[in-house]
Amino acid sequence: MTIAAKSTPLAGAPGMSANARGALWLLIGTALFTLIFASGRFAGPLLAIPQILLLRYASGFVTLLVVAKAGGHSLVSLRSPRPGQHFLRACFGCFGGLSAIYAAAHMPVAAASAIGLLEGIFVVALAVVMLGETVGWRHWLAGLTCGLGALAVVIGQHSATTPFGDVTIPAAMALLGAVLMAFEIIYVKRLTKGDTPLSMLAHVNLFSFLLMLVPAWLSWKSVGPGPILACLMLGPVAILAQYCNIRGYRLADIAVAGPIGYSWIVFAALLGLLAFGEVPDLKAGLGCLTILAGGYWLTRLPATSGG
Repeated sequence: MTIAAKSTPLAGAPGMSANARGALWLLIGTALFTLIFASGRFAGPLLAIPQILLLRYASGFVTLLVVAKAGGHSLVSLRSPRPGQHFLRACFGCFGGLSAIYAAAHMPVAAASAIGLLEGIFVVALAVVMLGETVGWRHWLAGLTCGLGALAVVIGQHSATTPFGDVTIPAAMALLGAVLMAFEIIYVKRLTKGDTPLSMLAHVNLFSFLLMLVPAWLSWKSVGPGPILACLMLGPVAILAQYCNIRGYRLADIAVAGPIGYSWIVFAALLGLLAFGEVPDLKAGLGCLTILAGGYWLTRLPATSGG
């Protein structure tokens, strides 16, 4: 089965609504992207963040070419009639990811993720303006529930003793990343109507690689083969995560799919605890549970609602 297959056991699970199936795809994608957004923290001072992204996008694009060849797809089949929109999506996603990775590298992972999760609120607002979707009061209330959970995590992290010192700039970068990633989600939703997942993945990885060439060249650090190989491995992981997200946005309404990203904070808190010894306090734990509750509520709501 190729990456562009139309049906899988998950996508065809009996008795599940399109919103619930989309939410499952998005949860898997979010868990995988948590590892990618923490890559700057794992790399520490060894690698520059643009360098990490350049290697990730390069290996991601090569991975796609291999998958396309194995599945009998020609390069022509990867072309899209909307390259401009793919380029804009790549700009938003590439620099949004750069901001998020920077934030996670310079402040607690869970706190950076919590600020980044404000993208869910931005997504719902943008869906109304840019996609003309009708968002009912229950969607707004569920999204607000998730936002309050994220706020609790931020408060908990701010009150905890951390070795980072002033996190004003990293927090601002996390907020910038949230805005940029929200725009990317809107473009993903637009592009899923007409473009195949394989074509979407090929365009975003190629354009993002080109966008990172100059920043990576200006900040390049010479290291051994180990860190380079680790960054190259991020490519296939990112491809799988992007594919899961595309499938999720294809199935779920944007008002449901956007705030589902709040599950990011749960994965980030677990990663921070297991990999970096960042122990969340009671406020952060309650915030994670609140986010989960709000996300589950969103999956139970109808695709669109007038109230």
